[in-house]
Amino acid sequence: MVNLRRFDLNLLVIFRAIMNRGSIAGAAEEIGLSPSAVSHALARLRVMLNDELFFRTADGVSPTDRARDLNADIERGLGFISTAISLQHEFVPAQTERVFTIQVADYVSGFLLPRLAERLQIEAPGVSIDILPFSISHESVWDRVDMQVRLTPGRLQPEMVRSRRLLADEIVVLMRRDHPRACEPMTAELYADLPHVKLSQSATGTTVIDDALAARGLKRHMAMTVASWFEIPDIVANSDLIAIAPRRLFSLDPRLNNLRAAPLPLEEVVFSFDLCWDLRTEREPGQKWLRQVISDVFKEMRA
Repeated sequence: MVNLRRFDLNLLVIFRAIMNRGSIAGAAEEIGLSPSAVSHALARLRVMLNDELFFRTADGVSPTDRARDLNADIERGLGFISTAISLQHEFVPAQTERVFTIQVADYVSGFLLPRLAERLQIEAPGVSIDILPFSISHESVWDRVDMQVRLTPGRLQPEMVRSRRLLADEIVVLMRRDHPRACEPMTAELYADLPHVKLSQSATGTTVIDDALAARGLKRHMAMTVASWFEIPDIVANSDLIAIAPRRLFSLDPRLNNLRAAPLPLEEVVFSFDLCWDLRTEREPGQKWLRQVISDVFKEMRA
């Protein structure tokens, strides 16, 4: 057992900076120390942890296997410490100037973000929201974002991720009313056979439909992939491509009322939206407040 009284916890902050930046100079810039000070701190860490931790490369430094294993535990520990300190400071929304970073599935951004902006303008005018795509790698996502509003495929969440169900909705298949196969029953085989226009994974954050088809030995023909939901209704209305959408969008986008809709023939797929966050920041006052605001927006929408 390591005697923590003899261990400088600041060394762990330096370790994390080196992991994040991939170089001694980058870590020094991040935490406001000289490269020499960071190098000396790394030398101390190597002795205390009995591992080289990083080896030099042409581009900077690269972690050893031992450093990669340590990184997750160190991130968790520093996250819990940071949250414990934050709990000592009162969070007053009306007086706060802060930027929150969120990933939001494109299907819900159209009705969440305007309502969220209205709430923030009234309750917390100094708070800003930065929306990021879902293209960030899973390994680094919780270092970059505060929370996600995402389509949830029903799989188990990672150990350090918490979630709250915001909304569940029926999925419908969309096609133009005079589509050449509009009169046929919508089966999984027909759905897979028809050419699709779909949202990119960076806009939705999930591959649940393709996974469900693959389990049946089927695969969709992706004729077109787009970055935003706004483009899809007009594409479907003017082509033989089909698409999927939550039925709730019919009340938000009048263009959908001109299309034919049939239930998605994949019964196990639930079109649900979850709010997800990192366990390390679960008790942080600002994040608790914003999670509640987002939950309230969805409650109002359901009502």
